[in-house]
Amino acid sequence: MNKHMSQEDNFIYLLGSLILVLLSAALVEQFFEAGQMIIVGTTVMSLSIAVIGLGENKRWIRSTFGLMITTLLFASIGSVFELLNLDIVGLLTILAFLVVATYRAAKQVLFSGKISTNQIIGSICIFLLLGLIWAFIYLLLIEIFGPAFNGIEVQKWTDNFSTAIYYSYITLTTVGYGEISPNMPIARFFAFSEAICGQFYMAIIVASLVGAKMSQTDS
Repeated sequence: MNKHMSQEDNFIYLLGSLILVLLSAALVEQFFEAGQMIIVGTTVMSLSIAVIGLGENKRWIRSTFGLMITTLLFASIGSVFELLNLDIVGLLTILAFLVVATYRAAKQVLFSGKISTNQIIGSICIFLLLGLIWAFIYLLLIEIFGPAFNGIEVQKWTDNFSTAIYYSYITLTTVGYGEISPNMPIARFFAFSEAICGQFYMAIIVASLVGAKMSQTDS
């Protein structure tokens, strides 16, 4: 595996995995009425593959695979027996993994010295990871508080997964079509904090990386 994936091209694999997660969520909701576990399985599989590229040592890879297997177990049991507490534990586990993965990706993108094409792709991956982080936060809010958003039904998180992703990226990019809106103070806080984060990230981080890459090429 190390022969094919390294710190020089790992973000290409991560980007492909993230796109697979987003696309599969939409396809499952579009064509399968009972495809909840397909979503969970695809998410776990895709993100686990991406872990190999972000891992710098075997301990990180083993611990993350263990975390993903635990997530799949909790999500499966929660889905079959409709146990709210296990759904919350599963969401928290996935959220924790996404936060750690984003942190490790940010370390490689922002603090590795020379700017490369792989780092530019990495900055896109971080942006997609941020959208997924907030999507799972929104799903947690719905699981805990119920009708936290106008336009999103209170149902199992796997049934709301695609809708939460859609709302998250619409908010992150500050497009805001308006068919979904936060319905309580804590939901409003996370919504505007995501919009601020998205504007800050695109205006400063990505622009700085692209500018540095162009200057580096010219010199």
